[in-house]
Amino acid sequence: MASENGRYDKLAEIASGGMATVYLARAHGVGGFERLVAVKEMLPHLASEPEFVAMFLDEARLAARIRHPNVVATLDVTENEAGTLSLVMEYVEGPSLQQILRRAVRQRDRVPLDVGLRMFLDALAGLDAAHDLTDESGAPLRIVHRDVSPQNILVSTDGIAKLTDFGVARAESRLSSTRTGTVKGKVPYMAPEQIRSKPLDRRTDVYAAGVVLWEMLACRRLVQADSEVAMMYQITEGAAVSPREVIPEVPEGIARACLKALEKNPDDRYASAAEFAEALEAAARVEGVVIANPRAVAAYVRAIQVHRAASELAPEGRRSVVSGISSVSSGSKEAVLSAPVPTPGRTALTSMRDAEEPPKKRSLRGIFVPVAAGVVAAAAVFVWMRYGQPPTDANGLSEGHVTQAAPIEAQAPPVQTDAAPPPVASAAVPAAASAVSKPAEVVPPVVAKPAAPLPTASTSRTAKPSSKGTYRPREL
Repeated sequence: MASENGRYDKLAEIASGGMATVYLARAHGVGGFERLVAVKEMLPHLASEPEFVAMFLDEARLAARIRHPNVVATLDVTENEAGTLSLVMEYVEGPSLQQILRRAVRQRDRVPLDVGLRMFLDALAGLDAAHDLTDESGAPLRIVHRDVSPQNILVSTDGIAKLTDFGVARAESRLSSTRTGTVKGKVPYMAPEQIRSKPLDRRTDVYAAGVVLWEMLACRRLVQADSEVAMMYQITEGAAVSPREVIPEVPEGIARACLKALEKNPDDRYASAAEFAEALEAAARVEGVVIANPRAVAAYVRAIQVHRAASELAPEGRRSVVSGISSVSSGSKEAVLSAPVPTPGRTALTSMRDAEEPPKKRSLRGIFVPVAAGVVAAAAVFVWMRYGQPPTDANGLSEGHVTQAAPIEAQAPPVQTDAAPPPVASAAVPAAASAVSKPAEVVPPVVAKPAAPLPTASTSRTAKPSSKGTYRPREL
C-alpha cells in the first residue's frame, strides 16, 4: 500500500481516531535506504476545516523543534494532491507505559521501583526539554503539553522512554488558539486549574506527571468515578492520599515527592519538571534506591515481551504502538491499567477504569462437588422415605397429623425379612452408604379395625391417637 507522494510506503494501518489515522510505513531514500516510520495522516474530510488543519500543523511545528532523546522526533510533514496532511514521526518499537502498568496489574505484580523511576525520569527529561523550548530569537515558547499520561510515554526496546503527542499542546506562538472554556486532555490527568479553565503553565504538566507517578507506585488509578463530572469534582475538591496507603512498601521520601507534585495550588508544586526529577533522585538516594540504567530497562521490556505470544491471539493485541498513536484520539478521558501486554510495537486502544481480574477457569473440583452434593441429597431422601418415616397408626397417618380424608382400608402386614435393602448408587458418600446397609427393622403386623370417621380440622388444633386406634380432638 504505497503512499500518494511515493516517499513512504504504508505497510499497515495501526489505529484510527477522530482526527487522523496512523500507519506503519517504510521510508525510501537514495541507494536503497529504508527506514520504518509512523505516518499520522489527517482524515480526508477534515482537510477543509481550517481549525483542524491549524492544530495539525501546530503539533508538527512544535514537536519538530524539540530535539531531545526523550521526545519522539518529528521527521517530516507531507501533503498529497487532495490536500490531506500527514505527519511523519519516529517509529518507537516497544510498549507504552500504560501497557507496562496494565501487564503488571494483570499479573498481580508491580513494576520494579528502580526500573519505574528510570522510565519516569526519562519522561520528565523530555517534558523539561519541551518546557524550555525557545524560538529563533531565543524567546521562550512556553509550551504546555496538557496531555501527559501513561499512553504518551513510550518505552523502546533499547530502554529509553520517550514523550510523545503534542497534539493538544499550548504555546504562546501557536497558530491556532484554544476556544474559551474548552478543556483538552484526559480528565484523570488534568490539574485543577486546567479543569477550571484558568491560565496554564509548566506546573500543570508537573501535576499530570505526579498522577502518572502515583499510579505507577500504587498500581491503581488515582482518579476513579463514574462520569467525567464526578472525576472533575474529585480532582478539584478531593485530596490525594499517599501511595503508601495503597502499597506500604513505597519509600516515604518518594511518596512525599509524589504528593508535592499533586498539590492543588500550583504555587505549592515543583516549579518545573527538572525540579521534580531532582527531588525524586534525592529521595532515592536517601531511601537507598538505586535507579536502573537503560540496559536494565531494556532487559525488563524484553522480559515483558516474552509473554506476548498469547496476546497476539487476542483482539486487543492487534494494534501497533508507534509514536503519536494516542494523539489519534486526543481528548479521550480514559487511561487504563488492566490488559495483557500486546505484541512488540503494538497497543490496545481501550479505555480503563480499574484493573480487572481475568476470568478464572472452572476446575473439575468445582464441577464434582455440586454433583456429589446432589447425589448425597437424593440418597438421604431415599433412605428417609424407605426407613425413616415416623410411626403411623392403623389408618396410615403420622402421629399428630389431622386431615380431611375418607377412611383408609386395612393394609396387608409387611413381610418380615432379614435381607438388606438394595444398595444406593455408588456415587453416594460413605455416610449415606453405611446408613443404607443397615437391615430394616421388623414392624409387627397391625390388625386392622374399622376406621372411625375423622374429625374435621375446625374441631381441633392438635390430635393424638386414642387407645382404639382412631383420632379424636384434644380438649382445649
